Formats: sequence, C-alpha cells, structure tokens
Amino acid sequence: MFKSVQAVLVTALLAVSGTANAFDDNRTGFFIGLGVGFQGIQDQATVGAESFSESDAGVSTSFKVGGGITDQFALYYVRNASWYSADVSLNQSLVFASGISGIGATYYLQPTAPSAYVLAAVGLGDYSTPFAQNANDEYGSATMFGAGYEFSNHRMIEATMLFVDVEDDSSRYQSSQNSFQITLNHLWY
Repeated sequence: MFKSVQAVLVTALLAVSGTANAFDDNRTGFFIGLGVGFQGIQDQATVGAESFSESDAGVSTSFKVGGGITDQFALYYVRNASWYSADVSLNQSLVFASGISGIGATYYLQPTAPSAYVLAAVGLGDYSTPFAQNANDEYGSATMFGAGYEFSNHRMIEATMLFVDVEDDSSRYQSSQNSFQITLNHLWY
C-alpha cells in the first residue's frame, strides 16, 4: 500500500509539473534532486515492558521532486532515509532504514547561488529491514528540519535532523529514531 501511494504521488507531481520551466537553471518551476551522505542515528525502542537503546552510523539518502514557487521558495515531495547495519543475533546482521516520505519546503536566503537555505518536512515515517525476508515494516509519523548551502548552481551540502516515531499496537512495539544527516545533493532545475 505504502509503495503504491508513493508511486502515485510521484507520478502525479511529474504529470502536473509541465516542462515549460524545467531545467532552465532557474529555481522556479519543476525540479528533481538526489543526495547521499552520512548519518548518525539514535534508536530507542520498547517491546512490551522491555526497553533498549542503540546508536549507530551509516549512509543517508535524499530524493526530492517538486517545484519552485519563487526563486527563494520551493515545495516538494521528499524521501530521506538513514541506513545502517546492526547485529540482531550472534550470526546475523540486518540492514535497517528509518525515513520520511512527505511534503517538504525550502526557503533560500538569496534568489541565486551561492545561498544558504532552511528546510522543513512532515510526513509518513517508516522503520524497516528492506532486504530481509519476512520483514515487518513499521509506520508512523516523521518530521525533518535542516539547513544547507547551495555553493554553486545545482550543488549543495545539507544538514538535517530527522525524527521518526513508529508503533505497532499488535506487538506492543514502539520506536523512536533520531538521526543527524549530512548529505551532498544535486538539484536539477
């Protein structure tokens, strides 16, 4: 269900964006962005009456598709995730992903690069083991806040705090992941 909602949202954004203002080195109009970097995550979970906490580091990824309303303000669909590997038993390690899929907004302090900017996003939070068989993905809420610097047209460095809260009532599982991400991004506009 979640994957199909993502696909429909991305398709709808691409369909209504038009190409008249796309890829003209102007922040207004359609854009798409990709980023990769590093992250540190703090995971605090409760299963029934038992609680545990874990800190780890790994890779962060970023995807944005949307449009610039003005040269200084943009609205978009955002997918940011923190990826890390953790031992779950003596002989087994799993890759975990904690992320946000939602609506983001960015405000650039200057109408052209170079420019600092601030951003925020709200949306669906997820916590999963994407490469495991019989994985139990958990969903909840997520928020993200950050700042960055576009040092040349299309290229930027970004620091974000991602807060994800998930819950599964059937297994009495609750988890909160807080991750600090630093990514290098390329934004096609």
